[in-house]
Amino acid sequence: MTSTVGPEIRVASRPPAWLLVSTGVLALTILALAVAETDLKAHYLIDQGEFISVVGLAFIFVAGIYLYRSRQLAASLPLAFAWLLYPIITQGDQIIDNLSITPMRVVCHVLLAAIFAMPVAVIVMTLRYGMEKTRRTLGRAAKLRVSAALLTAEIWLAYAFLGTLMIVTLVIMIAGVLAYDAWGGAGDTDQAARRLRGERFALAVLLVGLAVSGGTYAAYKNAPGAYQGSPSFFMDPSQQASNYHLDRGPVPARAAAPPASPDAVAAALTAYARTLDRLLAGYHILDRNYTYDFHNALFLRHQELLPDYRAAGLARVADARRMREDADATAAAARATLKDDDPLAALLDDLRAYVAFNFDRAPVLERMSGAFERSQAGLQHAAHLYEGESKYLGTGLSQIVNKHRAVVDAPGLAPVTGEFAATSRAIYEAYAHHVVGF
Repeated sequence: MTSTVGPEIRVASRPPAWLLVSTGVLALTILALAVAETDLKAHYLIDQGEFISVVGLAFIFVAGIYLYRSRQLAASLPLAFAWLLYPIITQGDQIIDNLSITPMRVVCHVLLAAIFAMPVAVIVMTLRYGMEKTRRTLGRAAKLRVSAALLTAEIWLAYAFLGTLMIVTLVIMIAGVLAYDAWGGAGDTDQAARRLRGERFALAVLLVGLAVSGGTYAAYKNAPGAYQGSPSFFMDPSQQASNYHLDRGPVPARAAAPPASPDAVAAALTAYARTLDRLLAGYHILDRNYTYDFHNALFLRHQELLPDYRAAGLARVADARRMREDADATAAAARATLKDDDPLAALLDDLRAYVAFNFDRAPVLERMSGAFERSQAGLQHAAHLYEGESKYLGTGLSQIVNKHRAVVDAPGLAPVTGEFAATSRAIYEAYAHHVVGF
């Protein structure tokens, strides 16, 4: 990399530091979310917190007006694209939802190319900013070569977390940068570059980008059909009436007290918790392996799958069904020792109904996933189905525990409810931070 000492650089020739820092944080966060599993807490930014992307649009609009008035917008325009891309990324799954595998690959890798390019742009512009602060310039050729080097460094990310297609995409991007360096037009004095630097042109580009980004977000956010392509009722706003209704049984006003047969009640609660844990284990096998199978097809990667994973997952579900029969028998015996106004009786009644609810769902999931897996694109829906149901299984159980919190946390009942509470907490936490459908 070479640099030259030149005349004093005007402030208007470079973006402000606050925009470099904020865009750098955004670019690195989006890159991390793009390659990570869907259980990072930061995935809130593209799930329940996707509205933040609209706040980001408002931010870059206000910032753009300020930069235009201070004649810094043209120099800052590349940084604006990160903010324009963020709302589109939040709707990425809906965008590819009904596509076949080849168009899915194209759309995903176009978005990924932009995501991988954003940190590169920020680093290059930050380097330029630092050099200009010392009254030096970073030439066009140097910027392009630094960009090519940074894109090359990102290949390890593509290899480790994505697949062959993303490596090829980066190679194409690198070749394009090097070709532009070798055969690009004249330097910074040609007509095209002067026009690109024009503040009015930059403002027009920003406004068009805002319209496209906001319009894409609104169109896919409000599109009819299942939320994020998931056929799971839990993730489909049109099927919320299918949820397990917590109000089906009241919580008795009577204070919790140790039961006459504490071992029997503890055994019943523990049996239900272990049954749901085994059911979740089967769903987890199906969720993860359908996800890996889909990613193998989408990214041309070679993630190892559990042999005959569908049969293995469904075998766990069948085991859980047998455990449920034993748990129901144990619960019936324990329930007979409790009065109807006993809070423990209400907890057992809710658990019995909730376990039945989940096992009524299981054959539906098996049938739907079997239809989805007939195509490579359908593997996505099978994965979302079991991921959504796994998330709901833990969420619903957590809601039941919260409903009966007075008895579950009663100090005198710890020997009765302790193992049930611990297992229930583990079931909930297994999928608490998963973003279904990303």
